[in-house]
Amino acid sequence: YHYSVYSTPSESLTDRFCRMDKEKFGSVADITDKDYYTNSFHYDVRKNPTPFKKLEFEKDYPVYANGGFIHYCEYPVLQQNPKALEAVWDFAYDRIGYLGTNVPIDHCYACGFEGDFAATERGFKCPQCGNDDPKTCDVVKRTCG
Repeated sequence: YHYSVYSTPSESLTDRFCRMDKEKFGSVADITDKDYYTNSFHYDVRKNPTPFKKLEFEKDYPVYANGGFIHYCEYPVLQQNPKALEAVWDFAYDRIGYLGTNVPIDHCYACGFEGDFAATERGFKCPQCGNDDPKTCDVVKRTCG
């Protein structure tokens, strides 16, 4: 038999499966009570790891995921400290195969705001002026490579 394992960052499935299990088994401490499952081989976000600790923990798992995988780290707005992001990239270079960088680099061309747009049921909205026109907004949440 030929098969492959794909380690997916599919957040929508982790939420859905947790809701289904909670409905079937009830609220189980540290399992279904948090309303999501930690996906793939990722470090539990509730532990609030540094990017270095997260990548060091996860680096040994891709060998089991020959169908594909991604490592990623989430950051607050980094405009004031791009060197911090470079330090993580340098750390990851020889340790992992594929890194996603989740950092809000949204830009509103109507008012000039740069930062993190608000997510709405209809898309994204500039928190400064309320602009939600995709023709005058640039919203980027993850950069991979």
